[in-house]
Amino acid sequence: MKLILQIADVVSDAKNCRYPNRVPVMSAEELQAAVRFDHVCAEYKDNYRSVGNFIRSNVIVMDCDNDHSENPEEWITTEKMKKLFEDYSFAVAPSRHHMVPKDGKAARPKYHVYFEINETEDAEYYAALKRAIQKVYPFFDDNALDAARFIFGADCGEVCWHEGWKTIDEEVEVLAGTGDEDADDGSWRPDGKISQGTRNRTLSHFAGRALKRFGETEKAKKIFLEEAAKCDPPLDKEELKTIWHSALKFYRNTVQTQEGYVEPDEYNSDFRDGSLKPGDYSDIGQAKALIKEYGGELRFSEATDFLRYDGQAWIEDKQYAVGALEEFLDLQLEDANDCVQRLAKALVASGVDEETVKAGGKPLEKAVTGKQIKLFHAYIAARGYLAFVMKRRDWKYVASALNVAKPMILINVNSLDTDENLLNTAGSDV
Repeated sequence: MKLILQIADVVSDAKNCRYPNRVPVMSAEELQAAVRFDHVCAEYKDNYRSVGNFIRSNVIVMDCDNDHSENPEEWITTEKMKKLFEDYSFAVAPSRHHMVPKDGKAARPKYHVYFEINETEDAEYYAALKRAIQKVYPFFDDNALDAARFIFGADCGEVCWHEGWKTIDEEVEVLAGTGDEDADDGSWRPDGKISQGTRNRTLSHFAGRALKRFGETEKAKKIFLEEAAKCDPPLDKEELKTIWHSALKFYRNTVQTQEGYVEPDEYNSDFRDGSLKPGDYSDIGQAKALIKEYGGELRFSEATDFLRYDGQAWIEDKQYAVGALEEFLDLQLEDANDCVQRLAKALVASGVDEETVKAGGKPLEKAVTGKQIKLFHAYIAARGYLAFVMKRRDWKYVASALNVAKPMILINVNSLDTDENLLNTAGSDV
């Protein structure tokens, strides 16, 4: 990590606008020395701080004053930040009011958090990125989000230096040039809702996928209804019944009659080779599992961002891609639970006491013998699969999986309009 700061020759001078000293910061010790002076996190024309003079920056600084709560248990500490931002490259330095009572409020941790970003020369994008970060992490101060922010120097003592494997702007995306704070902040934090105008086609797709995965079973219908509960506003029961029956008709008349069709019980007989379990528990492994299941309806280009096929047309909206991954995660969770339950029953059927299976750990390991050992290891692997899926339902892993998936479904934007005389319709090209 390399943070470029511009340092003033003064300390605690709010009237100063000149920051002539360019300081590359590459360690905790260098940060500790640099932040003793008033400083900014961007380079400005003639070293004079103003939005109009913005030249470039590779670091975003955010204020964390912990004024969002009076409960110390809810205050953000460096240890919490290390967990929250574990993937990002960032540094933390206490501010001059760290652990000092202020404005009648109790002393509390107060920090400046420095995130490394890909260098930008766009002041509007830079400010928009700060707003986007604050929306995703609202404990950051929302009054310090412009492109000419300066930081008072402080002899702060210990600082935190955290080397990550990505920069925060790789996940928190914004549209450069927008000053609208209510615009889509690109945070990729899905709210889990299926909005009006997309409910029918989204549920139709999901119903068909659930039937292919679990067959004409109560389980398939159950997860369909769970997905339908995300509709805002809700669909009435008759409409849900119509969608389900249409999906059943398609499944019976089209899917089951296809040459080479494999029944779900047979397809899912071995969770290591027939389910939604990724090849390895990583962003890449999860992205590959997603594309294996949804690759036919997802595409990406730099010009359009994500595209998703809705059964009639390609929709240019990254939130539809987020929705695809949410659907995939719901199916994956059901799949992982199935694996655990099926192998737990197999262990019980082999002679292991049910309470011992539920207890797991050392008691279960000591209880198995002979052929039960193979079942035991499969059961432990299934539990690991379930733990991975639960972790991946966190919003930040949704974003990371989609980012990694981009090159797997990358297209040349020119291929979207190769023949200007073709009109894309639901049934064919005219």
